[in-house]
Amino acid sequence: MDSITKTLPNYKKYNHYIEAVKSKTSPIMLSGLTDVAKIHFAYSTFFYTEKPILLVTYNEIQAKKLIKDLAFFAEQIDVFPKREIFAYDYIAENKDNYYDRMKVLNNIKSGKSKIVVTTIEALQQKIVPKKTLYKNELSIKVGQTIELNELKEKLIQLGYERYDLVEAGGQFSTRGGIVDIASFDDIGIRIEFWGDEVDSIRYFNLKDQRSTETKEDVTIYPAHEFVLEKSLEEVCEDILENNQETDAILEDIEQIKSGNYLEKIDKYFNSFYKEQATLIDYIQDDFIIFLDEVSKIKARTENILKDNKNLMKSLMEKGKTVPDSYKIYDDYIQFLKTIQNKQVIYLEKQDIGFVDKQSMHAKRNGYSFSYREVNFFRSSMDLCLQEIQKAELNKKTVIILGGSQENSKKLYEWLIEQNVKCTFSTNKEDNITPGVVLVTSGALSAGFESYDFETLVISGEELFNTTKPKRVVSTAFKQGETVVFSDLKPGDYVVHKSNGIGQFVGVNTIRADNIVKDYIKIQYRDGDCLYIPTNQLDNIRKYIGAGDRNTKT
Repeated sequence: MDSITKTLPNYKKYNHYIEAVKSKTSPIMLSGLTDVAKIHFAYSTFFYTEKPILLVTYNEIQAKKLIKDLAFFAEQIDVFPKREIFAYDYIAENKDNYYDRMKVLNNIKSGKSKIVVTTIEALQQKIVPKKTLYKNELSIKVGQTIELNELKEKLIQLGYERYDLVEAGGQFSTRGGIVDIASFDDIGIRIEFWGDEVDSIRYFNLKDQRSTETKEDVTIYPAHEFVLEKSLEEVCEDILENNQETDAILEDIEQIKSGNYLEKIDKYFNSFYKEQATLIDYIQDDFIIFLDEVSKIKARTENILKDNKNLMKSLMEKGKTVPDSYKIYDDYIQFLKTIQNKQVIYLEKQDIGFVDKQSMHAKRNGYSFSYREVNFFRSSMDLCLQEIQKAELNKKTVIILGGSQENSKKLYEWLIEQNVKCTFSTNKEDNITPGVVLVTSGALSAGFESYDFETLVISGEELFNTTKPKRVVSTAFKQGETVVFSDLKPGDYVVHKSNGIGQFVGVNTIRADNIVKDYIKIQYRDGDCLYIPTNQLDNIRKYIGAGDRNTKT
């Protein structure tokens, strides 16, 4: 919300920080921030420097929280998810992960990305080099001469699949002299030919197939990130050179040669791609990288490497091939090397001790702020009113977010009844008058008070929220098989009704107050463990291939 951000230049301390950023001082540490304050600073930095930002956090749960708060301030947010790497052979039915990642890479390449959010795990994973991925991108303009068969071949090289009718991302179709190509939103590209000449280029809606906009030229980017660096024959030769020949590997090679290679790439990543990169190699030099809680980022990188090491050991003991992608995760030191020539800003709740040399250098360029988290609910209306009146009396900037427009209007009317001087607005760019409370719609995960900027923001969605959230049972749980305890083996994937999909580790016996109980231990990708009493097996199912194996759902 621009209204909250526009008050910051009134304060000398903030202006010093922005000037340091504009002068490319790096690294910088900002401490004393709440989670919402981190987003407040990250967005305001983007707002006042007009530089794109990459926000890196320590796990997917925190990423979702930050994205939700960012959505209050910014309209477009690109989320770069980690790539799902499977330890066992599987059938790749859902390619949404491919398309979601590719959409972000394409937006970065075209300069459309302004705010990108990702996790340290996604940054640890190796990806295809930028020069390989975009070597075959297509630029087409009206009046250009291109053979239709040549266009089809290039689209296949870019990872597009041919269908009779284009309905989703990564598809293309041909009808006479018309070629339809699906982008990654609801919009496709329709190219009409007159012979071998491009007669027109239009965008069209995938849902109703109607044209929406005429274009003079268009660039067609790859459909997914696994554009081939070399021929499949060369890939297969490399696999045989670097792996012991087994029936399983020979079967994989046959599938690769037949064109069904996507689900095999992580398994033989080093054979597919000799040169490798990370997301950091894709972002332009003007990007500002924000690190959310660097000590947690460091701990997360170490935990991921430990998990991968244990998994690789388990696979080798079972005589399975260890996927290359598990072997080539970056460690924390390598991650620091990738960002050493970038502008980096640390976001911290507290002043931190020694984490690495770069963080200590950032501390010398640091700015300490004083924020506190503010939460009010229906049971604390009187306390909320006292806070507002106190802030109003001290001429502070006060903004109250009521969630929906209806609830915001109720809050405004209630404040009027309490003789609070306030205004109601639905315009996010309205200016704020100190001492006059602004009530508007929208919500943050929590309110906050900034003592440095004399600002109080109350996210009052809960004040009038009387509805109870419905409990949603995971689709994967519904599709799972009933668990037979004796059939479970360490390493099996199971689905918990509330906590999602994790890996069965074993059975722990817990003794307390002369009572002995057996608990099933389920471990999640983020390191959390869940213990289920053996008498509550009806809350879990055996995983049969639906959903996301590695995260809570």
